[in-house]
Amino acid sequence: MSDKIFEKVTFDDSFEIDNDFIKVAMGYAILHAVGDIGSYWRTEEAEKIISDSTFAFIWKDFPDTRGDLLELAQGICHNDSRVKSLTKEYCKRFVSDVYDLIEDNEDIEDNRLRVKLACIVATDFDYLTQMCKFSLDEEKQDLYHIWRQAGLSSSKDSEFYDYLWSKVKREKGSVDIKLNILRHGFENGAISDGLLRKIAKSSPKNVKRTVTEKVAREINNLRYTLNRHKRNNEYEAAAFIQKEVDALESKIMLFVDCTDRKVVSNLLDCLSKDNLPWLMPSASQHYYLSNRLQQMIDKE
Repeated sequence: MSDKIFEKVTFDDSFEIDNDFIKVAMGYAILHAVGDIGSYWRTEEAEKIISDSTFAFIWKDFPDTRGDLLELAQGICHNDSRVKSLTKEYCKRFVSDVYDLIEDNEDIEDNRLRVKLACIVATDFDYLTQMCKFSLDEEKQDLYHIWRQAGLSSSKDSEFYDYLWSKVKREKGSVDIKLNILRHGFENGAISDGLLRKIAKSSPKNVKRTVTEKVAREINNLRYTLNRHKRNNEYEAAAFIQKEVDALESKIMLFVDCTDRKVVSNLLDCLSKDNLPWLMPSASQHYYLSNRLQQMIDKE
């Protein structure tokens, strides 16, 4: 088809743009812009429509978009940098304002919204206190579990994990519960020395294996970074990393008396030469590991 033909088409055009038309057109454009801006296939037009300067106007005049706008702001607060027209600073202020308007009550939906925003409002949010408000009332267990899961996902407080650990009963499935607590605690860097001592003293071998495997992996990752700093003559950074390695190694040394094959192997993978001899009694229970340990000591 040719544009020349289209140019010949004529209409009796008496339409005039009025406020109703503008409002409908804006609503359609804004609704689709909100839907597009958070997606991988977003358009430049969407970012021109939604920005720091227009966000409040859209929130106020187009209430159907509010849920999507809040999710968009949350994503940007969580370091989603794909959207350039909205700044992290603006979104954090907005999320904080919304959070402050939510009552601290027993409404399930209010608590779910508080959970979504809590980790943005405060990196040190007190999940333990919030969770314990509902721990004793059987009728509030849904609220308890909402905050329990939120804490597992985001809490950096070792007391939170100590508390959850203390509440695990000795029954079928308890090991899986403990492993889940440990997984989240390690991810958030919040496993206390006291909890590690308890695990080293009296926990099933599966739990000890999980702990020593995670600590050993972290030690080796840090040593890789340490060696890079040393090669680059970055002595101050190297000294800082060495302190972290030493601290982690002192934690995993709590498990040197464990004779489980996998635990011994995990310790062999990460202990420094000065600490290897402490592992000899446990390694002696396993012929291959004992030989491996002796070779490592002789090599050093």
